[in-house]
Amino acid sequence: MGTVYGPMVAKRSTRVERAVKAVPPQQRQGMVAAPTSERRLAYATLPLRFFLGVTFLYAGFQKIADPGFLRPGASTYIGTQLQAFAPHSPIGFLLESLALPAPQLAGIGVIAAELIIGAAVVLGIATRWAAAAGALLNFVLFLTASWTVQPYFLGSDSIYTVAWITLALIGDQGLYTAGPYLLKELGFTDAAAGRRSGFDPSRRRLLLQAGAAAVALVWVLSVLPRTRAATQVAVTPSPSPSTSPSPATPGATPSAAPSPTGTKIGALADLKTQGSLTFNDPKTGDPALAVQLSGGNVVAFDAVCTHAGCQVQYDTGQKLFVCPCHGAEFDPAQSAAVVAGPAPTPLPSIKVQVASDGNIYTA
Repeated sequence: MGTVYGPMVAKRSTRVERAVKAVPPQQRQGMVAAPTSERRLAYATLPLRFFLGVTFLYAGFQKIADPGFLRPGASTYIGTQLQAFAPHSPIGFLLESLALPAPQLAGIGVIAAELIIGAAVVLGIATRWAAAAGALLNFVLFLTASWTVQPYFLGSDSIYTVAWITLALIGDQGLYTAGPYLLKELGFTDAAAGRRSGFDPSRRRLLLQAGAAAVALVWVLSVLPRTRAATQVAVTPSPSPSTSPSPATPGATPSAAPSPTGTKIGALADLKTQGSLTFNDPKTGDPALAVQLSGGNVVAFDAVCTHAGCQVQYDTGQKLFVCPCHGAEFDPAQSAAVVAGPAPTPLPSIKVQVASDGNIYTA
């Protein structure tokens, strides 16, 4: 049987070799190295790739459309956000030395990075490198904007970091990519554009180990306990009962107490003039805000946002506490309940009382 079928097999293998050689090298490599099952698996990477790319493009354009992002004094000003992140971030020293001296330049850099990375990933241009840059950017955001979010799975930046690492490991698989076309338009030959190094098991193993180590690092940092650095507050001793109180300030609220026993945080007259009083909670050291409600009562709350730890501000127009980092809003008339944004719980309340001398004290 060998003598009968041997020449037929030889002729068939010769025809197959001629057919393969007739195909251009770039297409020939794809025909040989991509079985149907692997090709279907490659298509499964498209949702991740386009979701990450479009999300970065959206984030960049959203910052451009925000008129307050680069305007000092606005509620969403990048400088205000960086100042809120720095005290609680493990890389706060880098923010203070690199970003805070030029917050607008840092904001422009973030916008440019998001647009370039998003466009490169969507178009399939240097996808692995773009994904690695996206992972680095989201890792920095995780260490700053999302560092105080607990539990960690409520903060999106750590999840995005892992997703970018995954895309950096698998690449674009050559699907719907503009890279080869651009190389050809730039004058590179088809052979140079389509040349790929051979399969290297050790290199792939190294990439997988590096990716696993990066994911493990993000997870370990995510589950670490968070602590907020307490700000030292100068305690003003309250007047003793034997001290004669000064004349009452006109317009004092009905809740005035003749003999306060807490820490002085300011004067009622200043509160009415400024719209709010900023102080530090003597118990926790956290920044806090006191405001006067429409009924005349004075209330105070911890000013640390319950979402990501940024310091909220009082918007006298809306009569709401507004977080400059992610837009959470709290209503002091409703015990600082969340009325908008991603914050999960209200701001903690702080008991205060107005004395007959017109000053406000913590209870």
